[in-house]
Formats: sequence, C-alpha cells, structure tokens
Amino acid sequence: MQSKESMPPKRGFDLALPLKVIVAAALAIIVSLTLAQVVFRYFFDSPLLWSDELSRLMVVWMTFIGAAVVCWQGKHLSVDVFAVLLPEKVSKVLRIFNQLLAIGFLGVMTWKSFRVVKFENFQDMSILPLPAGTVRLAATIGGILMIIAILARLFASRRFRDTQPDNNEHSMM
Repeated sequence: MQSKESMPPKRGFDLALPLKVIVAAALAIIVSLTLAQVVFRYFFDSPLLWSDELSRLMVVWMTFIGAAVVCWQGKHLSVDVFAVLLPEKVSKVLRIFNQLLAIGFLGVMTWKSFRVVKFENFQDMSILPLPAGTVRLAATIGGILMIIAILARLFASRRFRDTQPDNNEHSMM
C-alpha cells in the first residue's frame, strides 16, 4: 500500500473529455473511410466517391476541435527561450499577455469566419449534400471553443491550475 505522500495527485474531471472523444472518433472514421476507399477502389473497382470529401471535411473539423483541447490543456507549442530567463512574476504577466493576444486573434478569426460561412452556404459541396460553409464552420466553432478554453484557464481557480498543469511552466500560450 502506498503512503499518501507517494500517491499521485487526484485529477479532477477533464472538461475536455467530450472534445477528446469527438476527435478520436473523427480519426477512427477517417482511417476507416480511407481503408474502405482502398478496398472498394482496388478490389471491387467501384470507388466511394463521397469518402474523400467526407474525410477532408472531418480532418478540418478534427483539427479545430483538437486545437480547442490543446488550448484547454495549455499544451500549445511555444518558444520560451527568453521566458525561462525572466523572473516568475514577469513570466506570468507575459503568459497572460500572450493568452489575451491569442484571444484577440481568435476573436477576429471567429468573427470573420461567420461572414465566410454565410457566404459559402449559398453553394453546396461537390458530392456531399451539405452546404460548402460546413468546412469553414469548423473554424468558427473551433475559434469559439478555443476562446472559451483560454478564458477558462485564465480564470480557473488555483486548485484547478494545480491539477491541470501547463506542459511547460513558462509556456507562452
């Protein structure tokens, strides 16, 4: 039996779990569609015309939802060459500044993507019976999720931050 000191700290409920499940399911569907496409094309000489378009659509959605998960976990790639040399308080201010800068960028991206989605919804995709804006909608939804994730990390309680550490204490994002 382990002593309390040697036991790993308890982790709280992972609020990004539903998004992780969606990303994992999307990846599994993409792999399955690609394998099915190969089988149907080379063994049955009857390609699935819609599988390529659906796979590309799912890759875009998986990317933006996965980016929201990474924002929630605070594990975006960052260059911290100078941040590690700064005092802890200055480094913390720099991290907050970078998170606010990211929120600003994501806000502009999300706002502009609304207009693109509305414009593209007048067209349909090539094969799938979906509006063309479905592809760009991933940026809109992903941007909103990333903003929510960054704000949640900024305003989370100290207890939460202790159970959900950044990948790097001096991370820029």
